[in-house]
Amino acid sequence: MEIEGFGSLIHTADLKWIETPGGNSLKVLRVSEETGSWTALFRAAKGTTNPPHIHLGPADFYVLSGVMEYRGGCSRAGDWIYEPNGAEHEATHHPEETLYLANVHGAIAFYGEAPAPGAARPIVGLSDWRAMKALQGAQQG
Repeated sequence: MEIEGFGSLIHTADLKWIETPGGNSLKVLRVSEETGSWTALFRAAKGTTNPPHIHLGPADFYVLSGVMEYRGGCSRAGDWIYEPNGAEHEATHHPEETLYLANVHGAIAFYGEAPAPGAARPIVGLSDWRAMKALQGAQQG
């Protein structure tokens, strides 16, 4: 539904959760091809860990419920997190089921294991606007 001056209204309860590897799921709310930014609602299962990654653009997160443990500390419901371009994480842990809103302005690149000690870790996955657009299409039917 288009609302003048607002853009669009999304009834998130009407969207299907999209399962992703590692025990997480998401609902894609917005994708901008022009800016490469995207917004999604994430649900992380208790005990899950997001893999090591680097932000290839800034991002911010608002924790709705649960706990996120990451390089910046421990965030709980009501906390807002900002990640600058180039921020790297070894892992993000969810000791309890966690629901958070993510506004991402660019891609997130996920690291694999280094092929040898001291070697660079390969990029094995990418969450960008194209990937989110594909998920958004699958989510809507």
